[in-house]
Amino acid sequence: MKQKMVVTNLRMPEVDWLQVKSMAAERGMSVNAYVRVVIDDFSNKDMLAVKGRMDRARAPIWKLPELAKGSNKDKGKYELSEDDKIIYGLDE
Repeated sequence: MKQKMVVTNLRMPEVDWLQVKSMAAERGMSVNAYVRVVIDDFSNKDMLAVKGRMDRARAPIWKLPELAKGSNKDKGKYELSEDDKIIYGLDE
């Protein structure tokens, strides 16, 4: 069954447009075909993740600064090896 197509305008920064145009050309596609594939791919992935989807604000990536700082309970847990101490000039 053939789907009804809608014609619309898309506004984006010129640098993004040039990137999209370039990526479409690299794949031998028109910009229209490339944008449709990207939207379809993104939409399908989004639909597959709906049930297990987490709030973006609670995504684990936002915990990285805390992990990088470490906590007091982890103090000493991540000691450098003797080789690392020599490599980084921390040999005591």
